[in-house]
Amino acid sequence: VKYSDDEGELIYFAYGEIGADGKPVEGNSLVVATTRIETMLGDVAIAVHPEDERYQHLVGKVFPHPLRDDLTITVIADDYVDMEFGTGAVKITPAHDPNDFAMGQRHDLPMIDIMDATAHIANTGTRF
Repeated sequence: VKYSDDEGELIYFAYGEIGADGKPVEGNSLVVATTRIETMLGDVAIAVHPEDERYQHLVGKVFPHPLRDDLTITVIADDYVDMEFGTGAVKITPAHDPNDFAMGQRHDLPMIDIMDATAHIANTGTRF
């Protein structure tokens, strides 16, 4: 595998409860920013910095996965997270990113492989 950092566009989305108005419910949802939206089918956690007061009350909370009935998303605290980047909350897909992999090992997170040998999305139990 050849890995390289590339500039990308940040996409924002919420995990957790969405209100009738279509907006995240404060205190019961968490908005993340990512350049790799396509890997969200393998997300298993959201990481926040342990010193980030905005999110301390959410550490340990478990959200349902928005697209997969077989997965949940746990909020974890890790000092790798840059509080100033995006929303300060990062989706974690350990099987598809080297930094997420290291965090997954530190927090004993499952490694959900969502791509086949040709790099196509596969085996997710969804229509995607």
